[in-house]
Order: sequence, then structure tokens, then C-alpha cells
Amino acid sequence: MKICAFRNACASVLALLIWSISSGQNPGYSRNVLEIKGGVGGTFFFGDLGGSHGAGKAGFFDMDFESLRANSSVGFKFNLNKRIGLRTDFALAQVAGNDVYSEEQSRFERNLSFRSDIYELSVTADWVLVNFGSLTHNKQGTSEIYGFVGWGVIRFDPEANYNGYWYRLQPLGTEGQGIKPNTELYSLTSWVLPYGVGYRKNIGDLTYVGIEFSMRKSFTDYLDDVSTVYYDANAIGEHRGEVAQALSNRSLNGIRPEGSMRGNSSNNDNYSFI
Repeated sequence: MKICAFRNACASVLALLIWSISSGQNPGYSRNVLEIKGGVGGTFFFGDLGGSHGAGKAGFFDMDFESLRANSSVGFKFNLNKRIGLRTDFALAQVAGNDVYSEEQSRFERNLSFRSDIYELSVTADWVLVNFGSLTHNKQGTSEIYGFVGWGVIRFDPEANYNGYWYRLQPLGTEGQGIKPNTELYSLTSWVLPYGVGYRKNIGDLTYVGIEFSMRKSFTDYLDDVSTVYYDANAIGEHRGEVAQALSNRSLNGIRPEGSMRGNSSNNDNYSFI
């Protein structure tokens, strides 16, 4: 009896939820007040490691196709009216970079690499730029181009492969963090600014599909564990061990001296979703 009552209660709540969502449709073309959304796609990394041919460039001009990794996301979207919505998303992605894919000599000889899982929680505003149904007076059409911008937080944890094993890089202090005076290990949490554009088209009354392209601007330069200059590899080895020493300086043309450039601290690391 208790099981039957529980099932009946669940069915009633579900029916009420479906009725509430459906009855909240905006007038004009079909759009629910509340939408459940999900997506899968690819992730590109833009940071110190890897990159396109030649010297480092900004953003998409430094795209490295070998760094492509997967992402997935789920979330909710609340439509405030026909054109403006507010959405929240949780995304799981991986970013990666490897100097071996760069044809720029100094990058290739640096010989650093990494991967990192990223857990992202964001809230973004979404607005319709062009609704093609309105242009053609098709009031049931939701074929449209939209833009979005928001704010979020990410958790990351870069790793590198050494002799067949993956090691977490942040605890190793590969640039002398925590060993060099007045320094500490970098945070594995960062704010992120997501923004981009997309296209979506309705399939029936309650479903749409589309494609979305976005940039994720982070506020850390350590997604790839590389930012500033080399520190004394021997000192890192004394404090953090052999693996830390090896992963701090993997140059193909001999150990690079302390103070020489390891990364570019003037630009934070970013990534994009498709």
C-alpha cells in the first residue's frame, strides 16, 4: 500500500510539473518557460602549451587541433520572454596541450605537456539576435540565432605523463611554488567568463536542436601548470622529489637555466566549447 501511494504521489507531482511547464508557454511561437537542456561536443585549449605554427598568438589564431578533447553538459533554461532567457549549466570537459605538436622550435624543444579535467558551473543570460520565424511570419518557427554571456566557476587539476604514469602537477610546484620565497601553490579553482553564439531550430512543439560556439575566459594562468620562468631543478628535486624535478624541466636541449622563460604570464589560459 505504501509503495502504491508513493507511486501515485510521484505521478501526481510529475503530471503537475508537466502541466505547469506547458501552461507557461509564451504567446506567439512555441517556447516553454522552463527547458531542460543537454549537449556534447569538443573542447579546444588556448594556453602556453602546444599551439599553432610559429610564435604564440592570441586566442583562436593559436588553435591547436591536436588538443581537441570532449565535453558534455546538462542544465536548465528559464525563458523570461520570447527573446531573453536565463540558464544554468554544469559541464564536464577535458583540456590538453603538448609541445610536441608545435612546429615552433622553442616550443617544441621545451617539451612540456598536460591534461586536465574541468568541472564548470555557470549562469548565463541568453538572448535572441534573429528569429527567422518572425521574419517569415511563421509564428510557430523557432529557428534562430542567439548570443549569451555569463559567469561561472571551474575546478581543474593538471596532470602530466612521466614514464607511463600520470602525476598531478600542482602539488609538485614545478615553477618553484612553495619553495621560492614568498610563493605558494596555485589554486585549483578559478572564475570563468563564458560567452558565445549559437543556432537552434525546433523539432516539433517541445524540442529543439542546435549548435553552439563559445569561449571560456578563465582567470588563471595555470590550467596547463605553466606560467612564468624556470626554477632551479635541483632545488625542486631536493624539496619535492625526482618526479617533480623531471617534470619541471623537460627540455630536449638540456636543462634550461633558472630564470629563463617557461611560459607567458601576461595572458591567462582559456578554452572553448563547440
